[in-house]
Amino acid sequence: MPNFVQDKEAPLPAAKSRPASPKRRRNWLIGAAALIIVCASFAAVFAFKAFPVGWTWEMVTWRAELFSRKASGQIPDLSWRELWWMTHVRGGFGLEGAFKGGYSLEGTVTNPFMSNEDHEAGERLFSGDCQTCHGKQGTGAYGPPLNRTGFSHGDSDLAVYKVLRDGIPGTGMLRIPMSQMERWQLVGYLRTLQAANSQETAERLPAAHIQVSSEQVLHAGNRPDEWLTYSGSLDGHRYSPLTEITPRNVTQLRVRWVHQFDTTELEKSESTPIVVGGSIFLTEPPANVVALDAGSGAVRWRYSRGLPDKLPACCGRVNRGLALLGAMVYFGSLDCYLIALDANTGSMIWQTKVCDPAQGFTMTGAPLIVNDTVVAGVAGGEYGIRGLLAAYDAKTGIQRWKFDTIPGPGEPGHETWKNDAWQTGGGPTWVTGSYDPTLNLIYWGVGNPAPGLQGKFRPGDNLFNNSMLALHADSGKLAWYFQFTPHDEHDFDATQTPILADLPINGVLRRVLCVANRNGFYYILDRVTGEFLLGTPFVQENWAKGLDSNGRPILAADMQSSATGRATRPGVGGGTNWQNAAFDPRSGLIFVPATEGASVFTKSPHPERGDLGFYPGSSGANYVVPEERVVRALDAATGTKRWERWERSLPFGKKSLDPGYSGLLATGGGLVFGASGGFLFGIDSATGQELWRVYLGGDTFAAPISVNVNGHQVILVSAGRALFMFGL
Repeated sequence: MPNFVQDKEAPLPAAKSRPASPKRRRNWLIGAAALIIVCASFAAVFAFKAFPVGWTWEMVTWRAELFSRKASGQIPDLSWRELWWMTHVRGGFGLEGAFKGGYSLEGTVTNPFMSNEDHEAGERLFSGDCQTCHGKQGTGAYGPPLNRTGFSHGDSDLAVYKVLRDGIPGTGMLRIPMSQMERWQLVGYLRTLQAANSQETAERLPAAHIQVSSEQVLHAGNRPDEWLTYSGSLDGHRYSPLTEITPRNVTQLRVRWVHQFDTTELEKSESTPIVVGGSIFLTEPPANVVALDAGSGAVRWRYSRGLPDKLPACCGRVNRGLALLGAMVYFGSLDCYLIALDANTGSMIWQTKVCDPAQGFTMTGAPLIVNDTVVAGVAGGEYGIRGLLAAYDAKTGIQRWKFDTIPGPGEPGHETWKNDAWQTGGGPTWVTGSYDPTLNLIYWGVGNPAPGLQGKFRPGDNLFNNSMLALHADSGKLAWYFQFTPHDEHDFDATQTPILADLPINGVLRRVLCVANRNGFYYILDRVTGEFLLGTPFVQENWAKGLDSNGRPILAADMQSSATGRATRPGVGGGTNWQNAAFDPRSGLIFVPATEGASVFTKSPHPERGDLGFYPGSSGANYVVPEERVVRALDAATGTKRWERWERSLPFGKKSLDPGYSGLLATGGGLVFGASGGFLFGIDSATGQELWRVYLGGDTFAAPISVNVNGHQVILVSAGRALFMFGL
């Protein structure tokens, strides 16, 4: 089995068109016949509900959906026979996620042949077919080592399976004749070799001595070997000044290592790593924290937290990242605890309960270090919470202050709620904010009201939903607010991370806050006073005629949610969502991961709480124009579009296998990095020309970051169930 990994000298031959051979025609006829049989079988099952023992209606429908996709050509990697076998063996190989979660097969398939007996069978297969070329224990001989990740043809279980099934054309890696089960057993055995090697490497690592001062956090973004906050710096820029990777050499990027997540759940990764002292700290969905050696990807320690089976998580059991101060790593768990871990050992130091899942709350965002406190937000806007933002003593976990995003009786803003809906009014704070140490102000966005698509039962502007808050860092008292979308009925969360910059506005240098909002408008606010300075659309929108002189939207006719609804732009995904924009201070450009699309929003006449308190107040928000992703470069001071780059390959839709899109990273080398549709890409930040892309084999929701490791610039990004490091 030579040339299994990192064979850069033997590219795959280009595909050639050819006429249909008798064999291909026969295979097509067999496939068509198989589809007819499958459809007939499922039709009988649906008609008579004669499910196999132990099956439910849901288990039948996702299998039917997969075979429908196979028939339409969306699953070319697996034959009919393979797909049928996999959907009926040992829980279905996790393929349910491709139907329910919209994931790609690469990010979905999970090998169930991982028992001790399977590993023993895999070891026998390895000894007979692989050991001569790849060495005992996969350490390498005539062929490259297999006891590490970084395979050039993919690291996922499915990618390795396909290499065993098909070989690698143009190399010495030939197809190995064996059964499907034997291939999966061999895949499982290779994983044990990788795990053992990773453990041995970790045991040889020198001890880490992590100690991060408040001063380091205040100046985050200045050191090339660190990424100390969710945004890389407290100002929300998502910018790396590193210049080693440029438009001229970006095509030379190669995988340096891959860390496979240790998780039994199929969940999308939205996490941003923290990098300091030669270590990488990362959350693995849904509730793990792992410390890795930056040079090798070897695991230093792992913290795993058990979660209740049912939590009110509207959009996946996810986590977006960590914070770090002193020798502690801070983590907001999905079950509403803020947890402090020893950064050098992974042991828990303290935990504090922030909220209550029984009331609809969860925690998905990365905390923010502000001086000697840890500031944490909450999720749950779709479950009728009363939102909050709170700060905790970094050493003890004792709460310093709390700000309720839905004001109660006697509090400023309560008059914008005309009845008792304020008690379940929403207002989540689920994406990390920014901080200006010179003003000692925290800036944090607030999400949608509840019920989100039904405003009849919550008359008024509904403060502080859909707003930007400026809070005094020492007390949590309100300095100012700006509401982007009063009385929202389209789920226009304002939770985007604000970008703090000093920009010339009408010839005067102003300290400003910039944000591309989900409602489709790009805003500039004075970050000292909250004064509205500019607002202009950055995507197509029709829900508002424009903004008045104070930045309040002028509503278009008939754009309120109704029982029948009408096509509204932007759609249910917004002009942008939680994925971060990036700011290049050298060029003065803001790069926005934007979305073009339209939806019909409808409301229920009598909104009721659903499962776990789910409270949208709607019978649906459906696309009438499929979403299309586009990266747009805006002049930060004017909102003028400089360029755009469309991602048309995988439009989002109910039946698609879209593995998501990420936030963006700008670099001093003149590049913008992002991910979409399972691909990581690099764009020339001056022109918008795409220069490089690579398929990662899984969902791509997490934004890339860039740091120096061992003196060289690298790109880190999570996709599927893995963290990838790329370097020159």
